[in-house]
Amino acid sequence: MLSPIDRLTIIYENLQQFSRPFWTLISGSFINRAGEFIMPFIALYLTSERHFTISEATLAISLMGLGSLMAGICGGMMADFLGRRVTILVSLFSSAGLMLALGLAGSLPLIIALAILYELFSNLSLPATTAAVADMAPRGKLSETYSLHYWANNVGSAIGPVIAGVLAPISYPLLFLGDSLTTFLFGIMVWFGVPETRLPRKAKAEASREEPLHLLHALKDPWLWSYSLLGLLFEAVYFQHVTTLPLDMLAHGLNPLAYGSVMALNAVLAVAVSLPLTSFFNRRSLNTSVAIAAICLGVGMSIFSWWTSYFGYLVGVLIWTLGEILYDPISNALITDIAPKHLRGTYQGIFQTVRSGALVIGPVLGGFALQSLGSAIFWQCCFVVGLFVAAGCFVLGRIRRTFNARLPLATLPIEATAGE
Repeated sequence: MLSPIDRLTIIYENLQQFSRPFWTLISGSFINRAGEFIMPFIALYLTSERHFTISEATLAISLMGLGSLMAGICGGMMADFLGRRVTILVSLFSSAGLMLALGLAGSLPLIIALAILYELFSNLSLPATTAAVADMAPRGKLSETYSLHYWANNVGSAIGPVIAGVLAPISYPLLFLGDSLTTFLFGIMVWFGVPETRLPRKAKAEASREEPLHLLHALKDPWLWSYSLLGLLFEAVYFQHVTTLPLDMLAHGLNPLAYGSVMALNAVLAVAVSLPLTSFFNRRSLNTSVAIAAICLGVGMSIFSWWTSYFGYLVGVLIWTLGEILYDPISNALITDIAPKHLRGTYQGIFQTVRSGALVIGPVLGGFALQSLGSAIFWQCCFVVGLFVAAGCFVLGRIRRTFNARLPLATLPIEATAGE
């Protein structure tokens, strides 16, 4: 049995495999997430500080989603054509300036326009960062690399609202300024500490001879669309924790404090167990891991159909949080696995865009189904969707394994066996 010192030595040696630019990117992501002060408080800012009505505030927040939807494909294509580093820098410096402008805007139309632009530019970096993380991953460590990135983002996201909650009563302009400065700082870190990770022009030209370097190739890829649509279903169920779960808890006699406390468990678990959990599942195929994540999501949600005490909601959240922790980094690794190296950003951008559709359909369908079907049947339907996603991943994994087995060894991508 290994002693604690031996375990620490192994962990240290594993972390030594990652490059300095990777740690710069991870540290910057943490700082940027920890400085996301405004978005958690945007509704309160618009109603209490700018004195807009609830309808006007929710309209502005809803329209912000347009920027996010456009950012996926735009950011992915920029990452492949212009480079990961350029795309990230454009995103960070532009969004830092737009955040300051948003804090100075007074009229509703101007706030909406700036908010859409902010969401567009701030999310441009997501597919570029995801592609860069894959580019810098040590061989055989793709899932663990994404897990480190996911963990840093989660820690930052847990800290940000706490700091913002302290600053908001003092001054909302401080939130805008702090949010902008942390984004700008991340940009400086990338400028000086992260080189371009995209394939060199010569290598990219050679790669694109067999697989065309354009969006059409990605849009015609059945693997990408299959996994993206399964991701849309997963996210549509997952986002019920924001919309229908608090309503269901309220209907069963539990107050908002109870909802807040069970969601605190979600945040604590995401920080505490994401690294060891993903490391454990790194020994399994990507398809199997994503399928297990979908099963955890479905089982966790189904518990709410019959166990409606506070403890029941705690257990349900604990189970589906395990699915959330597994799904995010490993699904990104799966998309990287099926993408040609010169189209990693485009593939991640399309995957991000399709998954973002869950923000639109999830709340609407969830609210309608909860009201029409009732609580028990609604959560059972979430369980069925989770099983469907899991079955889809297993089937796709089997088909890919058969397909790859029929190809000559020389034609297989380096990571081909990772997704089987």
